[in-house]
Amino acid sequence: MIYAVTCYYDPHFTASVGDDESKRLPSIWWLIFAFAHFTAHTFDGCDGKQARRTNSSSPLGELFDHGLDSSAAFLIPMSLFSLFGHGPGIVSLLELYHIMLACLLGFFVAHWEKYNTGSLFLPWTYDASQLAVVLVYLLTYLSGVDLWKIQLMPGFPFCHVFRWTAYFTSVIVTVAMAVYNMYQARISKTDRGLTFYEGCRPMLSFVGLVALFYAWLLLSPAGILELQPRMFFTATGIVFSNITCRLIVSTMSGQRCQPFNVMLLPVCAIILIVPFVQSAQVEVAILALYTAGIAVFHVHYGVFVVRELCDHLHINCFSIKKP
Repeated sequence: MIYAVTCYYDPHFTASVGDDESKRLPSIWWLIFAFAHFTAHTFDGCDGKQARRTNSSSPLGELFDHGLDSSAAFLIPMSLFSLFGHGPGIVSLLELYHIMLACLLGFFVAHWEKYNTGSLFLPWTYDASQLAVVLVYLLTYLSGVDLWKIQLMPGFPFCHVFRWTAYFTSVIVTVAMAVYNMYQARISKTDRGLTFYEGCRPMLSFVGLVALFYAWLLLSPAGILELQPRMFFTATGIVFSNITCRLIVSTMSGQRCQPFNVMLLPVCAIILIVPFVQSAQVEVAILALYTAGIAVFHVHYGVFVVRELCDHLHINCFSIKKP
């Protein structure tokens, strides 16, 4: 819901920039966002307890839980970007993309750790960040989006607190803790006993995602990031979600993780032809077709994996009654 509303009011992350309040999101939406995000986070923490209470825990529930969280990992930052937008004295579009990638890295590393150790450890920064998002929405409702442009010191607006917090918690804290936990599991021989290459294998898809999409935006003659930033962010996020879901399935089934995601194959072709595309409209059309295609592919993948899990476990998808 939050993603849809911000897409409608702020497709290019510019609604909060400038003094024209008629172009901004109505303030009531920030209050609705706070309530919606708090409710979603609360339910996200209750599903496991409910499953254990009803004796219905299964790998299907794990896939639903963390698979949907992999989508929230890019939807939440994109919605927050509408708070302060981009421009001189704030942050650039490229910087917004870097922040989103940092958030994706933090989420992915947690599941990379589980692939190696067999245990998922979510750091305290996860719950803290979710509650912080609720607080940010409430502050915006009470004070308006101009709050995030207040200069805490020359050249350091309030929105930069979010920027550096995202970098610190996602890149430094989460990655450092994951590496430390994998090291401890290795020396205590409680990990899965994977070789160095096998342990690092899941990261190949993530590195490929970042490298190929970054090549696209750098080679784009029309500046695709400036033309359709939200669509470009969404395409990156959908591929990330599919990579993460496949990692979750590989971990649950004890199989080798794929080193390269099939969704990245079209990007390989796109970066070869996009330097020769002289029309901005054509490149936007390519991005739109690609985004729509991978969205359908990702939904198709999720539906069929869920059906196969239900058949294998002899359970129903949305009911705890046995078939």
